[in-house]
Amino acid sequence: MSSSRETEPNWNYEASVAEIEALIEKIESGELPLETIFSEFEIAVKQIQQCEQFLSQGVKRMELLIETLEDDLDF
Repeated sequence: MSSSRETEPNWNYEASVAEIEALIEKIESGELPLETIFSEFEIAVKQIQQCEQFLSQGVKRMELLIETLEDDLDF
């Protein structure tokens, strides 16, 4: 799956989380038409998926670094 982060070099995890929170507040306000709620929810889900992918990649990088460090200590 291609991430929009690949096409948006200025993508930022913290900014995405803030945007997701704002979308949730708009949805929970009860003031939006149902179709708009569906659209906003879809956007939030896509952003959550991007954030999860970012965190997953970060965990993999950390695990690799730890493994490399452990290999270096086993000399």
